[in-house]
Amino acid sequence: MHNVLALIAIFLWASLAMASNLLKGIPPFMQLSFAFGIGAIPALLFPKKSFPPLKTLLVSVMGFYGYHFFLFTAFRLAPPVESNLINYLWPMLMVLMAPLFFKEAKLHWTHFLGAFFAFVGVIILMRARSEGFEINSLIGYLCALAAAVTWPLYSLTKKKLPETNALMTSGVCLVAAILCFVTHLLTENTVTPQSTQWALLVWLGVGPFGAAFFLWDKALKRGDPRMIGAISYLTPVISTVLLVFVAHQNATSATWIAMGLMTLGSVVGALGSR
Repeated sequence: MHNVLALIAIFLWASLAMASNLLKGIPPFMQLSFAFGIGAIPALLFPKKSFPPLKTLLVSVMGFYGYHFFLFTAFRLAPPVESNLINYLWPMLMVLMAPLFFKEAKLHWTHFLGAFFAFVGVIILMRARSEGFEINSLIGYLCALAAAVTWPLYSLTKKKLPETNALMTSGVCLVAAILCFVTHLLTENTVTPQSTQWALLVWLGVGPFGAAFFLWDKALKRGDPRMIGAISYLTPVISTVLLVFVAHQNATSATWIAMGLMTLGSVVGALGSR
């Protein structure tokens, strides 16, 4: 059941790239502040019950705001396709980092094999999309790598903290929304969304930035982080499929080969966690 919750969260997050692609023209941190703001609505209605203990709050804000800050900064400084691919190293890193947090989470050789397949898939996509890294984009790629490290650090640390209820997730979203809004005011120009864009912004708040965080926390608290990390290899696969068939982005033969390798990595890694 916990793996099912994680898989639903992954499907919701996979729609993020598609929705953001359809929201061209809306500044990224404006998107984030609005999406987190929707997730924070319960905290405005029940403020006394919506905030976790300080340590949990700080760790969660690191995951919610910190991860997206690095990711969207990478999108602004470096080519977004390559930045997104570097970011998708996080499932592999989560699997490999699990023993550092939990002694009982021993790694099997299939975990390394699955990570290898996923890493090769990312490399194929990067080589197909770019002739190489430019020096001016180095900071952006480092930010993408920081995002890939931040999410598993948050996920594994959160698993060690006392469990919180669903309402407290909205309190974290409120803090993240405020930080994203301040970042927007300092770095971006405000624009007025069109009617269809409003609907997409609401979807981001309800799905990828609302229900997904709650489901992910529940899955991690009671599930095996190695198994969940292995399943997460499917995120770039689902994301690419949605971009191709819903957002009508072009996909090359290298894209499909890489997706096949990532899927294989997910299956092999998951088998090692059984």
